[in-house]
Amino acid sequence: MGSKKEYVNDVAYNVRNEFSLNLDKIIERSYEKAFEILKKLGIIEYIEDKYIKNVFEILHKHGIIESMHTNYKKPKLEILEDNISKNEPSVTRKVAGEYSLSENKIKISKKFIESYIDDQLKFLDHHEEKIKRSLDNLLKYFGYKGSISDIKDIGYLYVAHNLVFLYPSYINEKNKKESIAEAIALLTTLHEGWHSSDNNILNILNKLDINNILMNIDSIIKNDSTIKYIYDLLNILDNILDNPDNPELRASAFEVPMYYLVNGFYKDVREYIAAYHNILKCGEYIEEINKRKNGNNNNKQDDKNNFNYDLSPYDLGYCYGNIIVAKYKSSLDKNIHKIIDDIIHLDKERAIEVIKHYI
Repeated sequence: MGSKKEYVNDVAYNVRNEFSLNLDKIIERSYEKAFEILKKLGIIEYIEDKYIKNVFEILHKHGIIESMHTNYKKPKLEILEDNISKNEPSVTRKVAGEYSLSENKIKISKKFIESYIDDQLKFLDHHEEKIKRSLDNLLKYFGYKGSISDIKDIGYLYVAHNLVFLYPSYINEKNKKESIAEAIALLTTLHEGWHSSDNNILNILNKLDINNILMNIDSIIKNDSTIKYIYDLLNILDNILDNPDNPELRASAFEVPMYYLVNGFYKDVREYIAAYHNILKCGEYIEEINKRKNGNNNNKQDDKNNFNYDLSPYDLGYCYGNIIVAKYKSSLDKNIHKIIDDIIHLDKERAIEVIKHYI
């Protein structure tokens, strides 16, 4: 046991940090980390080159459109004191952040993060040992002889919609609040960072007369194989415009592997084992939804407390993102362009089928 002086100093350290959590700096640091990895892996440039510049060049070459240019700019960060409300069909809910296309800003709510920290600490108090046992069982299933506790300074956070998703996180035991705040700010920035790129594509597409373009392409499609590529791509992107759930689906799928990449959690099976835990929960979720849709739910009380009848695009995205992590494992960084192509073309139906078959 340490001396009384050491104990008093430790308590004083924690009390001091309890009241000095600088959320502004934490959010700013997470924002910079998120865009640093996007730049390092060339993600924004890859999307612009393949899905915008390439399209423009081929359409302009064949006289279908006038010359056009991309205009992506890194969004600014705005830190808000109050909550951000998101209006969705039949529900208004509080969210950690949002991307504003008109202002080109990522807005993050300090109040949401403060509330999330409190919920997270309560969750960890009640479930931390249960989480470790669950992950240890999975490690044993995969043949690992040790324990999840072998990884020093790694804890597990949760993100909840209809499901509870676990995320590995570096935990500073002397200031858990800071660790939790940094993790949620990073996840939020990655999610909204995808929206900033996604909305840039959709904004450009909205300026194009896609139906007219597709009609013009039909007349020359037989003479140029690259036109077939553009034809298919525009049809896919046109479908994206018509489905309001797809942006949230894609952003949620994107943030999961990117979070693992930023923190390096994809390099060791013990660190991405949480992804397997989440995938099993996803399988149970979809199975439950199917039962309800088929009228096989006999527990009427569950209707008020558990799953919604409709699959949430956030949940589906997180499920799909965890499958990406489990699929690529330590080669996540080497396959980033393949992953981006996959997410760009992701829709609800394909996400459900992939989750079912991966289980």
